[in-house]
Amino acid sequence: MGLALNIADAEGIGAVSFRRLAHELGVTPMAIYRHVRNKDDLLDAMTEHVLASFDTSAVKETNWLEQIRGLLYALRRVLLAHPSGTYLLSRRSLPSTNRLKIFEMSLGILRNAGFAPREAHFIFEHLLNQAVALVVAGAGYVQGSEEERRAWGSKLLEFYGELPRQQYPWLVEAAPHIAACVDTERHFQFGTDLLLAGVEAMASSKRFKNP
Repeated sequence: MGLALNIADAEGIGAVSFRRLAHELGVTPMAIYRHVRNKDDLLDAMTEHVLASFDTSAVKETNWLEQIRGLLYALRRVLLAHPSGTYLLSRRSLPSTNRLKIFEMSLGILRNAGFAPREAHFIFEHLLNQAVALVVAGAGYVQGSEEERRAWGSKLLEFYGELPRQQYPWLVEAAPHIAACVDTERHFQFGTDLLLAGVEAMASSKRFKNP
């Protein structure tokens, strides 16, 4: 699966085919079918390969919010290492071992935090989807080398800073902060903080209503 994943990460999922894999491996396409039944089976195996490197050490944290934060950052590291993972994780498919392990672990954290089964499931799904979206948005908005990102930040600062202040007072005021969004780390950190603040508020509200 490593070869298929390397191709997908470098050239996109569309570049992965049985013919391409057979050519790269120096075998016939039929030889690939001995290991996977079809394209969906291949993509499922690639997903498992991506998630094999998922770091679950965050569950050792004592605070449940920090456990969730750690898992979100672990997901980000996986997706940065394997850009094709954003597509693979968004596919409609039955999860296999690695995905099931992460799902089970996340639900356990949320259930132990006091959320009902339905709430825990919805929170997990939304956190997963939003974390993937943050990685995708960050990669698309601030793509390129550090030098290129800095240059884009300077352009943003100049553009927003020079807007007519009388017409766009809030945009002019926000110009430095808009320009600072080229920092992918800050972009993901703030998005994660925002998500977890909502989850924490929901947990606190439940505890207040159900002491």
